[in-house]
Amino acid sequence: MEYEELPALLSPQAALASDAPRLHPNGNLLSETIMKRGDAEKAIAAGCHVVTERYSTPRQEHAFIEPESALAIPALEGPMTVYTAGQSVYDDHREIVRMLGVGAEKVRVISKYVGGGFGGKEDMSVQHHAALLAWHSGRPVKLTLSRKESFRVHPKRHPMEMEYTTACDENGKVTAVRARILADTGAYASLGGPVLQRACTHGAGPYQIENVDIVGRSVYTNNIPSGAFRGFGVTQTCFAMESNLNLLAKMVGISPWEIRYRNAIEPGGVLSNGQIADEGTALKETLLAVKDVMDAHPDAGIACAFKNSGKGVGVKDVGRVKLKVENGSVTIMTSAACMGQGIATVLVQIVAQSTGLEKSRIKVHAPDTMVTPDSGTSTASRQTLVTGEAARRAGIALKEDLDHHLLVELEGKEYYREYDCVTDPMTSDKPNRVSHVAYGYATQVVILDEAGMVKRVVAAHDVGKAINVNGVEGQIEGGVTMGLGFALTEEFTVRNGAPAVTLGTLGLLRSTQVPEIDCRIVEKNPSELAYGAKGVGEIVMVATAPAVACAYFQRDGVKRNTLPLEGTAYSRRGRKRPQEANKEGALQ
Repeated sequence: MEYEELPALLSPQAALASDAPRLHPNGNLLSETIMKRGDAEKAIAAGCHVVTERYSTPRQEHAFIEPESALAIPALEGPMTVYTAGQSVYDDHREIVRMLGVGAEKVRVISKYVGGGFGGKEDMSVQHHAALLAWHSGRPVKLTLSRKESFRVHPKRHPMEMEYTTACDENGKVTAVRARILADTGAYASLGGPVLQRACTHGAGPYQIENVDIVGRSVYTNNIPSGAFRGFGVTQTCFAMESNLNLLAKMVGISPWEIRYRNAIEPGGVLSNGQIADEGTALKETLLAVKDVMDAHPDAGIACAFKNSGKGVGVKDVGRVKLKVENGSVTIMTSAACMGQGIATVLVQIVAQSTGLEKSRIKVHAPDTMVTPDSGTSTASRQTLVTGEAARRAGIALKEDLDHHLLVELEGKEYYREYDCVTDPMTSDKPNRVSHVAYGYATQVVILDEAGMVKRVVAAHDVGKAINVNGVEGQIEGGVTMGLGFALTEEFTVRNGAPAVTLGTLGLLRSTQVPEIDCRIVEKNPSELAYGAKGVGEIVMVATAPAVACAYFQRDGVKRNTLPLEGTAYSRRGRKRPQEANKEGALQ
């Protein structure tokens, strides 16, 4: 084979150039998202205070404890069984049978415990390769990636370049937001389109703003692919929006807490994406939950965030649960993947609540395409709400029989229920389209010590209803820690498009570096869906980086618009940040 090595396209700017080679048949622009309401240009022109800043956020490695692994076992009769550790057995099944070109009945996928995912195990990695080798060899095949291989295979968080213009009146009421977002999706699409959508639909923050003009573009390059990662695009745009708010607060002469409280969305208000906030909206309650901390530490950093539960934007999103009475107990059957977030425990609690049964009488079956109904991917902070509601409905159906029969008298009976999230697509012309069935809200506060190290993080989260308090606190603590790394220490170095980093040089925080994390749970949601619970998996890291940036801005007045933040006590000595070419004019 003879080939010519061409110059690589290592930035979205280079890939969008008029003379850039086409990386895919349809060109180098993967997708574009436009979200406009009101007249942003007019409001900006009339604004009392206006700030325009450019922000840059890097790619990030998921660094889950367990690398990708799969075991495929062929059978003389019946289907080949593939044991996987991904975020959806049905996604694995669909891709495996499509690759093999066989009927669905020829493959069975069973999930083992997943050693962390955070979005990094949504794409195929080793599942189809193990299945292919086993199918043709007739022998069991186990394939587990080394950490180096894992770094090269699974997509990372999207690096984004953003230009934000934010205007407010003399009282600090935000009147307009204009944003231009450029995302590097890498060599392949993965979930680049949906990530860009979430970045845009959440791009103006959890505030009531009438004039919004947000345009996002996701671009193919020759870099390692980008895809799903906890926060799903919102982490990046939240950093930009919240940082602009800090500058406006200083211009107006009010505190960072005050400007957020004055603009905070309330029930009945209209979010920047056009959706009317429901009765369970509790952003102001999270701000009030940290007010004592802000009063005691005026130089603390603060940031707010919101994040959807469920896929939303018109995408089919169904939770499915089947309860089966067997051997004097109830087995919960669902494909919802448990990757450390505790969905199995939550489902046991919901079924116990709805049936009145003791938790000791309730078991959970492992996700299995042969016996458990498809409840979608463990992503989009959806499982507690979507599958939890399906479990609640199935439990209520069982309770109706338990009102007239003993459990042992129902031996063998099954109770199947599902919950369908109905939302409006991005293309809907409704003035107040429903983008998502629910949103969680949060306020996080960061306190620095005298040396400039993070001493304490206070995280107030509106979770609707905490089904399992320990689980919620665990999510908050893990998410905040991940957010601190994103803000301060982590750098996934790429050289000529390929990873040039190890787990040891990545910059992950050590356990001894994690500060005190004060979790403050806010519960306010009259919705009956899943007893009022909202997803909390992603939002817990969205507000952390901007809160850290605000803390340093409050301390020294220096704007830090690039992550990881420069010039802090965490900055690596002698570190030279790789500069991307052609950044100027990138967002025009």
